[in-house]
Amino acid sequence: MTQPTAQDQYMLELINRDRADPQAAADLYLDGLNGRDGDLNEGVRAQDTISTDAKQPLAFNLNLNTAAQDHTQYLLDNNLFTHTGEGGTRSWQRMENAGYTFTSPSGSGENIAWSGTGFGTPNFTTFVERNYENLFIDKNYPDRGHRVSLMNPDFQEIGIYSKLKNGFISPFDGRAYNAVMSTQDFAYSGASGPFITGVAYTDAVTDDDFYTVGEGISGITVTAVDTANPANTFTTTTWDAGGYSLDVAPDATYEVTFEGDFDGDSQSDTATYHITVGSENVKKDLATDNLPTSSPSLPTSSDDNLVEDSTAEVIQALAGNDTVYGAAGNDTIGGGEGNDILYGEVGNDSITGWTGNDQLDGGSGNDTLQGGDDLDTLNGGDHADTLKGGNHADELNGDGGNDLLQGQAGNDILNGGDGDDTAGGGKGDDIIDGGAGNDYLTGWKGNDDITGGTGNDMIRGGTGNDIIRGGDGLDILTGVDTSVAQPGNNEIDTLEGGAGADLFILGNGQVYYDDNGTADYALLGTFNSAEGDRIQLSGNIDDYSFGENVSGLPAGTAIYTNSGSELIAVVDGVTGMNWGNTNTTGLSFV
Repeated sequence: MTQPTAQDQYMLELINRDRADPQAAADLYLDGLNGRDGDLNEGVRAQDTISTDAKQPLAFNLNLNTAAQDHTQYLLDNNLFTHTGEGGTRSWQRMENAGYTFTSPSGSGENIAWSGTGFGTPNFTTFVERNYENLFIDKNYPDRGHRVSLMNPDFQEIGIYSKLKNGFISPFDGRAYNAVMSTQDFAYSGASGPFITGVAYTDAVTDDDFYTVGEGISGITVTAVDTANPANTFTTTTWDAGGYSLDVAPDATYEVTFEGDFDGDSQSDTATYHITVGSENVKKDLATDNLPTSSPSLPTSSDDNLVEDSTAEVIQALAGNDTVYGAAGNDTIGGGEGNDILYGEVGNDSITGWTGNDQLDGGSGNDTLQGGDDLDTLNGGDHADTLKGGNHADELNGDGGNDLLQGQAGNDILNGGDGDDTAGGGKGDDIIDGGAGNDYLTGWKGNDDITGGTGNDMIRGGTGNDIIRGGDGLDILTGVDTSVAQPGNNEIDTLEGGAGADLFILGNGQVYYDDNGTADYALLGTFNSAEGDRIQLSGNIDDYSFGENVSGLPAGTAIYTNSGSELIAVVDGVTGMNWGNTNTTGLSFV
């Protein structure tokens, strides 16, 4: 039987978070989709309508995990994307073959997803999260069956397995991708459940009261004793990634005890809770950051200057404009109210500014920085850091290392620096610079200005009128948000490749910048087919017409749909390409 990995556990936490509040999930993932903000049932058939009521949390079943692992591996090994498994098996057959018992009433379902990049190795966790988001949005699948399965109130158990493969050949376009494939196997059976389930975690990587990869605590004993009938006692141990699942009797109140080394001091710790279980699963996590740790510093409500020793500290400043130095150790630092300056120094630190215009410096180590409210400046340092802005105009500087930068709300400035960085602007008009390295940059909402810098970058503008510059290297440039119904509608994006053989994507299964005449198009700068630049279009050459130096448009070659009225792009300053049936130089079609 296959234990869940940390990425599998993270995906389950995302699923259970959204099952607990389906409307919040719709607001998060479906905002702006088809102009129907937060519509949980966007695209769903009437008979599959998803209610906004909380759904029972799903519990891992190791047999289902094995089935998910086997199918993911089969798809990667054979460059396939299908629910038909090895030997022609269906999903429920693979679950049975792995040891899962279906006893009436019972049911099952399966979701699969993959994401890939043509350059560099994907950030495994980021692509796992992207696979989950794509399943919830479910844009390209009729009736939104993946979203319906994720929110199915009958399902009690799940198996998840994701794996990274370099060189996966897409069955859709035949190109090689460095890809992450995910399989989710859902089930319920009269032979099992209900379950007490959850995860033991430190919340030390990202202090956000939510499980993050690297926070799981293994080897914690979990015991549930029926308070009315102590003979009904159930016990298990948390897996390597921190998760657990207890199959208990229904309609009882349990005393649930977690016992083990919570904080790495080689001493046994205990936490006890009372949980009432009916016919459905109940989730109970153990978040050890709520338990006493090392002795904290003693800040005041005035302007403090706090310098800590070489051990790991938990430091929470109060009101006032404070300066805090974490020194060595893996520190957790909170700024509180006021304009604070917070230094993590040595170690893997978690720093939160909270309110006020704060400056956060991670120092050395793999740090997590969260700005909070107001105008914040976040500086990562030389390692792999995670920087999150907040609600206003923030500046995020990754510096060295492979960093993750998230601007969130506000007009933010994001600088990746050296390393292979992943940066997303969020809402607002953002300025993003990937710097050196092979970066993955997304503007999301707003009119964004994005520069890849040196390296082979993948850049997406999102909604809004974006300016995208690839810089040196082999860059892939997309101006639109491909998850909406009409990508590019009412947008004018500027895409400049720079040096190197660049790919300008104007379609992929559908035409971008369609259905609004000359009011939306992509302006392609620095296009040079002799340098290896290509323009990707959806369909074939017969679907398009071309014009040169069209009045009212920038000088160059205009690309229309074959109707001649729908402008898709203008290749700035380039004429004489003579594109047509016998000449597709610099064009590619999907």
